[in-house]
Amino acid sequence: MSVAIVGGLDRLRRSYEKKCQDMGYQGKVFTKRIPKLADRMTGVSGIVIFTGTVAHPMVAEATRVARMCGIPLERSHSSSVSALKRCLEGFSESEVNA
Repeated sequence: MSVAIVGGLDRLRRSYEKKCQDMGYQGKVFTKRIPKLADRMTGVSGIVIFTGTVAHPMVAEATRVARMCGIPLERSHSSSVSALKRCLEGFSESEVNA
């Protein structure tokens, strides 16, 4: 399973990827706006948005992709690794309840 992480800090990219790997996910980190972001997020099984460190157009694009493709979405104002862990646990709980 793969997770797209939108926002966050560049210096924590490796930590985000490691935490995803530890929890059984493959993390794709998008800290800056890139062309065709929506195309790169369509194959993921979850999206995490760090709202405190991301531009509003990236939030709008990620939210639009999540709605169109039925992808679960978690938001966190904090962009720490522990906040990422809480969001990933939220995905695990939603899979169990489904």
